[in-house]
Amino acid sequence: MTAITPLTENDLEALLSRYSLTGLQRFWPATNGIENSNYFIRLAGDGECQELVLTMLERPPHAGDLLVPLLDHCDAAGLPIARVVRNRFGDANDEINGKPTILSPRLCGQHILNPTLRHCESVGQFLARFHLVAKPMAVEAPVYPRDTRWLARTAEAVQPNARFADGELLNAALTTVTSLLDRSDAANLPHGIIHGDLFRDNVLFTERGLSGVLDFHHAAAGSWIYDVAVAANDWCSVGDGTLDSERVMSLLRSYHRVRPLQLPELWFFPVFALYAALVFWLSRLEGLRSADERGRTKNPDEFRRIVQGHMNRFFYLDPRLLH
Repeated sequence: MTAITPLTENDLEALLSRYSLTGLQRFWPATNGIENSNYFIRLAGDGECQELVLTMLERPPHAGDLLVPLLDHCDAAGLPIARVVRNRFGDANDEINGKPTILSPRLCGQHILNPTLRHCESVGQFLARFHLVAKPMAVEAPVYPRDTRWLARTAEAVQPNARFADGELLNAALTTVTSLLDRSDAANLPHGIIHGDLFRDNVLFTERGLSGVLDFHHAAAGSWIYDVAVAANDWCSVGDGTLDSERVMSLLRSYHRVRPLQLPELWFFPVFALYAALVFWLSRLEGLRSADERGRTKNPDEFRRIVQGHMNRFFYLDPRLLH
């Protein structure tokens, strides 16, 4: 969510006028993320301050035309997401110098660096609620794009720059994951809308609990257990890349209480955790090849360690522990 495209005060004032918003005090770039330009905006009026988030889309979201209706739907269902503010013409999207923009209220809270069991429990509960709430919209959603073809194509592209040992690990993980995704029983796992990127930098907490979930730009139709695995890899991993069993079980139990996990999902969870880790390792390696002059990329070694951790020892999940 850090800024790529500069924003001038004149440009911002012109945009705010189309929302009938006045009293600009200050604006400043957000500092997390790598894909879009995000700015915090502070307005003053009637003795109170209002803060908004302006997102300038640097590329079309994976969610496509689903993004705004999905956020509207989740907001109406009471999920802690940032609703999209309409301008005075009723449009959800606007633009600055030809760049599409979205304006939303700034949610309260902070990102969590060292998750506790309680944090993991809250994430699991939110994810299950989101899956159930968003399920009716799955027929309109684009299919999650990081499938076996994406994996093979991206792995081939990054191989020339990979270390020899990394190349061996990548190929072994790719073979394992591809064999999973080619199975008909894996393809028939419960599915619907997935967030696809429920990392710590996309979730906010206050002292009262989970206060907001951000960045639905990667939302798509996919297997729900994959979405759970994406979250588990980030919220529950330790320094050597393995998963902390207590945190994983906290996340899964809270999810299971809202949407009971089916037995095949539990069987496939270890390999989906490897799949999710491989996706983000490859995407970060790909990012190194295309990083711009500001070095806008994330370290792929974090997910190399997680892939290695899964290949060394799959996370054994005893269904009896969910109750």
